This record gives sequence, C-alpha cells and structure tokens, in this order.
Amino acid sequence: MPNIDEVAELVATLFATPANRTTACRGWTAHELVAHLAAGAAEEAELIEAHLADAPPRPTRSHDDRELPYRARADSELRDELVSNAARLAVALEKLAAADPGNAVEFTGRPMTAADFAMHSRSECSLHRWDLVGRDDVGWAMLGQPELTRHALTVLTTMSTLPEAPANRVGTLVENGSQQFVLRSAPYEDVVVTLTDHELTMTLEPISATPCDVSLDPAARLLLLWGRREPSAPVDLAAGGDRRAMLEKLFAL
Repeated sequence: MPNIDEVAELVATLFATPANRTTACRGWTAHELVAHLAAGAAEEAELIEAHLADAPPRPTRSHDDRELPYRARADSELRDELVSNAARLAVALEKLAAADPGNAVEFTGRPMTAADFAMHSRSECSLHRWDLVGRDDVGWAMLGQPELTRHALTVLTTMSTLPEAPANRVGTLVENGSQQFVLRSAPYEDVVVTLTDHELTMTLEPISATPCDVSLDPAARLLLLWGRREPSAPVDLAAGGDRRAMLEKLFAL
C-alpha cells in the first residue's frame, strides 16, 4: 500500500475507539495509550526545543514520570492534548531539520535527528494502531514496511530503557560463547539476532542458505521484534530445545 499516512490512520482509529477499551499494549486501555502518545510527543518536543535554544541537555524522563499526569485528565481533554502536542512536535521537528538535517538530540539514550524522530513516530503509530484494533488490511500494510523493521533494530538495541527491548526480556545473556538466531521474512533481508555474555545485537543480512529459526510474514516479524504476536499470522518455528526456549524469552512466541 503506497503513501501510507501512519499518523492519520492512527488518529482516525483512536477517535473511533472508546476510552475504556482494552488494548494489546501492556494491558492499557485506549485512554492510557493516548496518554502515552500525548506525553511522548510533549517530551520529544520539549527536548528538541531546549536543544534549539542551546539549553543544557537533560535526561529523558521515564514513561511514568511523563505519562501519569496525562492519565489523570478527562479523556476528551486528553485527546485534545494529543492533537496539540503532536502539532507542537511537528513544528519542533521542522525547526530541527531546518537548522541542520544532521543535528541530533538525545532521546532515551540515543542521538536522534529530525528524520529519526519522524520514523519513530511512524513506527509508534503503526504498532499502537495494531494494539487498538489488531490485524486489518491497512494496519498489516503499515507494519510490513521494511523501513520500520530497520528502525526497530536500531531503536531496540540502543534505547536500553525500553521495556520492549529484547535484551530486557531475556534476563541473562548467553554465558561462555555466543548464540545466533535468524528471523526470515522473504523477500526482505533476514534479521540476525546475536547473543553473547554481555550484549545483544540485531542486524539485517541478505537471505542466504543458512537455515532460519523463525519464518514469518514481514508485518508479523515487526510485531515479534516489539514483543507482540498476531495470533492469526502463521509462524514457522524451526528451532527446538534450548534454542527454542531462548527465542521464547526474547520474543512473544
């Protein structure tokens, strides 16, 4: 599906969803999901604005610190704030890009350019739309875009505080050596996950003769990387034994 407007698709879905509807995102209701998005947009905008004003940098606030005040708002007020915060972020990103396309602002431990922030917004909109409504044609096309997988690999290995980061789900890494897993979604590149005793890396590699551990649809693979699982999407899990157990820790298998 060409020319997908992920932000518009999410907003249309959100405004058609009752506040108390449960979602697939960490047990949140739609209201709490809107609070997450509104607070995130405000935090990103504030960090960018401070950077452009040459203010001293500060750490990104935790999810709870920035989201709890938003969750306490009436739902109609909260949704209005989401729209205004998103507009504020859009203006901040335009100014950041105009100042220097390579200009980077640290967010959750990672330097982010205006293009990085824009891609992050596209990714969040695609994932959280699925959290609200599950699988449909529009959402599946959104999730299947290869650039969102490339973004996921970067973010999930550099934003260490993200609860979705595989390294935070596995507990202890491999001791005395390394372990490698291949997640295949033809015709796109393989996602190769490497575990050692001190780090987890995820890279894109050309499809090769190497057997894969997991074969699945590109959209389903993106969900898997973010700790989610689409029940209607078939997953061919070739790994067994200890390898399977490790994959089950890493991803929602």
